Amino acid sequence: MIILGLTHPISWNNAACILVDGKLIAMVEEERLNRIKHSPRMAPVLAMQYCLDNLGLTLKDVDYVAIGFDSAYKLAINNIRIKTMPSGLNQAAQWLKQGIIYEKALPLNDYPRDKVIFVNHHRAHIASSYFASGFDNANVISLDGSGGTESGCLAIADDKKIKILKTISNQGSWGLAYEQITEKLGFRRHSGEGKVMGLAAYGKPDPAGLPFVNWDKDIPYIDAKKRKEYINQMVLRNKEDPITDEHKDIAATLQDTLEKAVIGMAEWLFKVNPSPNLCLAGGTALNCSMNGKLAQLPFVKNIFIQPAAYDAGTALGAALDVYVEKSGMRPKWVMKHAYWGPEFTNEEIESSLDGYEDIKFHRSKNIYRETAQLLKNGKIIGWFQGRSELGPRALGNRSILADPSIPGMKDKINNFVKHREPWRPFAPSVLEEHIDRYVENAKDSPFMILAFDTKESMKKEIISAAHIDGTIRPQTVSKDTNKKYWELINQFYKISGIPAVLNTSFNIDSQPIVNSPKEAIDTFLNCGIEVLAIGDYLVFKI
Repeated sequence: MIILGLTHPISWNNAACILVDGKLIAMVEEERLNRIKHSPRMAPVLAMQYCLDNLGLTLKDVDYVAIGFDSAYKLAINNIRIKTMPSGLNQAAQWLKQGIIYEKALPLNDYPRDKVIFVNHHRAHIASSYFASGFDNANVISLDGSGGTESGCLAIADDKKIKILKTISNQGSWGLAYEQITEKLGFRRHSGEGKVMGLAAYGKPDPAGLPFVNWDKDIPYIDAKKRKEYINQMVLRNKEDPITDEHKDIAATLQDTLEKAVIGMAEWLFKVNPSPNLCLAGGTALNCSMNGKLAQLPFVKNIFIQPAAYDAGTALGAALDVYVEKSGMRPKWVMKHAYWGPEFTNEEIESSLDGYEDIKFHRSKNIYRETAQLLKNGKIIGWFQGRSELGPRALGNRSILADPSIPGMKDKINNFVKHREPWRPFAPSVLEEHIDRYVENAKDSPFMILAFDTKESMKKEIISAAHIDGTIRPQTVSKDTNKKYWELINQFYKISGIPAVLNTSFNIDSQPIVNSPKEAIDTFLNCGIEVLAIGDYLVFKI
């Protein structure tokens, strides 16, 4: 059974994937191919074509197309159901008109409409995490800005069944609150939330939390009227304005409130369904500081968040959900890595390199040992290998790397390579065999999506890959899932005694992560990366 999964073009981050008998074969985000950050409100045309080409298929070879959003007609009906007349009818008409326009943008041509299956947005989010986790059962939390008629769901999952217990309205959206405060703090919504999460560590949270949250129900909820009043009274910080202690404290209070609220949701779910497994999805699940707190809860033995937790992941979730529905079976496939995008041969890489006059390069006899020695010598390396990663965080195939023990390396990369705010942290990629060297009670973290407190004795060793509050969000690197990256770090370990490297995404601020050799070379030439290790080639600026 071949299932093509697509995000609905109404989504903010768009992507496509393809499953064969419930196993993911290929997946890529549209932004990596069209080079438009997030590709908001854009049909995943190029991403879909990549997935089909990966298997040598055409659309007519596909058994079902799964879309990670309700159809326009269903959204319109749901709006009538949850709204009072006549505003409900007006809202429904708007949803219908807008939804039809977006659906016409889907690149499905003459594909049979009875084989196009729309999956509720948050059900797709939930399926993207639970069905990819390998857990037999789990509690699941999905939270984002909005997703049709709701902004979140709390669910329990067992074998093939997903049961939604609570929904969170768009008016009470946790993702929306985070977005709005992000904007008031002077950053772009849908893009700058990670900056606010990083900034939070520099402030002091108000113990009372945000004033628009009600803590007296089964789960914490947002009073929409009070939230609107709070947001309206906030003074908008212009992008050029300095960041004050007040801004830092607001960020800290926002982060602290979110963490306590989602912990409350996890606690309620565990009372209803005492499963040791927790899955998270939705854009809010990219908040690694929150995820780290959840991972350390005494009743959470295992936690899983797939790397494209935001809207891009609904393409995968919709496809997995349709597979379960049509086959009657739970997928046997488990998502152990994020490498599902395009890759390039040494011949293709060399052809790209030959087109530049301001570089010199050679084919390395041992790319791992040579690159590791360059890292030990203090060089900043662009590392381009294998299939591109899924999600917003580079995981060792499209990465910028450095020695994490060098004081000031964080500032050097922020200033001269990434061109981004100085408070934003980087992360260490750690050989999975050595993660206990840096943190207590570590959990497997292949997607760099969990934050942990760093052992005091180890802070100096990874000083430039740790945050101001002493936390790290490590990627545990497995030899089984990324042999090349594991071998590089292992060679660095042999030379330096440090089983970790500083890792950040191979891009500069506000650009998508590089996908092709040409994009990697152009970025290398236009920022402070000192050496490019691409395929088996080492590249230097002249």
